Amino acid sequence: MTDRERSSMLRAGLILGGAALVRFVWFSPGPAEPLLEGRPSIADSLLAAGDSAVGERARRNRPFAEGETVDPNVAPAAELDRLPGVGPAKARRIVREREENGPFDGVGDLVRVSGIGPGSVERLRPYLRVDAAQAGFFGARAGGGAAGRGGGGSAPATGIASPGLVDLNRATAEELRALPGIGPVIAERIVAFRGKRGGFVRPEDLKEVPGVGDKTFERIAPLVRTR
Repeated sequence: MTDRERSSMLRAGLILGGAALVRFVWFSPGPAEPLLEGRPSIADSLLAAGDSAVGERARRNRPFAEGETVDPNVAPAAELDRLPGVGPAKARRIVREREENGPFDGVGDLVRVSGIGPGSVERLRPYLRVDAAQAGFFGARAGGGAAGRGGGGSAPATGIASPGLVDLNRATAEELRALPGIGPVIAERIVAFRGKRGGFVRPEDLKEVPGVGDKTFERIAPLVRTR
């Protein structure tokens, strides 16, 4: 290829390139409208989630004010996590223990929780309180606590429905949750157990339901009947 041919090809290329540029500028479309106009952007969602996480962490790390205490029978896990030496896992275990096995009778009763021993209880004691109304709920319902638990710890089998007693063979899961120490999980287990067995013959049959131990049964025995 001669120098003349090369020069001609170069000029032709420049002309074609210039024409393409003019066409692009002249006919190029305007700016596209946002696809998600009027909706929160992903960045906004991430910022909101980050703010929420920061706020939650700040609440969990907020130090106790002088004289401030929490009730382990009612405090949510996020509040219990503020206790010294109690992380998220132990806080969740405290909530699960009181839901499945009943409220704590006193601060020392926290040893029921896996991972919390007597030493931990003593460190936590200044930050805890137990509401007597919560801890003694079964006594108020039974009309006198220990007196109602006498005679073997079960409801009177007279065949006559005593007022206020919960019928284990008729109560709904929601009604069973009114019993001390019976949370939503155990209430559903009682209903399922009743369906499989065709009903409860005596209150003591409750101890065959997973999660209903001797202590929980002792609390609710004066409050239930089977006929």
